[in-house]
Amino acid sequence: MWQEEYKDCLEYIDAYWEKIIYKPSRMRLRYRVHNLPHELPYGDKFGKTKDIKNQDINPRSIKLPHYYFVPNDNKFRYIYYWDSFFMFKGLMGTKREWLMPEMVENFIYLFNTFHLIPNFSAPGSMGRSQPPFFSSMILDTYLKRLNPNNPYYVTGLKRKWYEYRMKQWLKQAIEVAKQEYELVWIDKENSYNHRVPNTMLSRYGDRDIGYSQSSELESGWDMTSRFYNRCDQFLPIDLNSYLYKYETDFARAAEILGNREEAKKWKETSEIRKKAMQTMWDSDEGFFYDYGYNFQKISHYFSLASFTPLWAGIATAEQAQLAILHLPKFETPYGLTIGAKISLAKKIDLTHIQRRYHPAIEDIIKSKQWDYPNIWSPLEYLTVIGLLRYGYTGEAKRIMISSVKTHAKLYRKYNTFFEKINGETGKPSVGYKYAMQEGFGWTNAIFYRYIQILDAIDKDQQLYKEPRTQQPPYDLSILH
Repeated sequence: MWQEEYKDCLEYIDAYWEKIIYKPSRMRLRYRVHNLPHELPYGDKFGKTKDIKNQDINPRSIKLPHYYFVPNDNKFRYIYYWDSFFMFKGLMGTKREWLMPEMVENFIYLFNTFHLIPNFSAPGSMGRSQPPFFSSMILDTYLKRLNPNNPYYVTGLKRKWYEYRMKQWLKQAIEVAKQEYELVWIDKENSYNHRVPNTMLSRYGDRDIGYSQSSELESGWDMTSRFYNRCDQFLPIDLNSYLYKYETDFARAAEILGNREEAKKWKETSEIRKKAMQTMWDSDEGFFYDYGYNFQKISHYFSLASFTPLWAGIATAEQAQLAILHLPKFETPYGLTIGAKISLAKKIDLTHIQRRYHPAIEDIIKSKQWDYPNIWSPLEYLTVIGLLRYGYTGEAKRIMISSVKTHAKLYRKYNTFFEKINGETGKPSVGYKYAMQEGFGWTNAIFYRYIQILDAIDKDQQLYKEPRTQQPPYDLSILH
């Protein structure tokens, strides 16, 4: 039903991939490529790469050894760390799944070369990373490549050999993710300005400078009122949810590889983080918030980041039930706004303040692009998956339908998808730091994924893995 109704949108999304997939660099790179268990790339085997024409000729970009994709064919023609995770959602279950291991290998190359996965693939971003999703991309790739529906599926002895080779690949890749986790995000030597004394929780930072603006750039929320221009002074609820996901991913990988003791260690580590994150829970308001460690206070800024503990499976069933009560603060006929209107700064009477200070004050309090009323697909998507994991299928479906209808209406008017939209008007969001971006990678991917999930729900497909636990969070069986 959904695929047929939005066939024109899906055809555009499918065609747009050809504009944003790039060939590997022709330069000689001092890098040992991990041998994947198939011809590299297996897309060649099925004629998938012969039509890729895009070649990186940008002298400012870092040259990459594997095929890769970028967010759009305009401003964002580098690979971006967290964009890539969300764009994976548009690859799963399609003929372009072969790009997933290619991108993982590119991230391995970047980490081994620069000792972090940079914000984007250019020297100008070498001081900072972006919200970390590397372990998720590795496991998404591993689990998808064992799917019997994939064209390279084999049986018998070949299948056993293939599974062995895939486990070897998983072992190599997840070790790099562990190094990134320990070196960059746990940051015991404080080389990346992510470590905060007297807590195991992390903050956003910057390897070279470590000040508030570069920390905000690393958060991906550039720019936002969420951190009050002091991003480096907060323990962000989303970052620590993502790191909890790393720890549970490491436990799962260890179980797959038969390392029970290591799996136990990572489960214990994740439980310690979950317990530490309870300082971010306000029991009076029933919501998670960022924590200002300098002042030892919760921020009380309402943003969709507060739903990431549901996506990661940190929240208890009771906490999820209370958090859902705050959904109306974000929900519009067009989807979920990134922040709540109630959290916008109030106007200040500047008549008694010297005029020379007015521009600086006005810049701080004005609404920014990662504030209400803008709708950004990535955090909306994480919220939707969080709702599904805790059994709130009706709420998740309602939000997905609103989003799909809005983006389809805009596509049918403008013949493109947009990076973000205005949650008050349902129109493209303009008037911020840079020109409105079209394309657009993560919007396309999440639109595609919503269509697949909505079809699965309407066809009464099994959403959850069995046996199902008595209390949420539940593990989803559908692609997500």
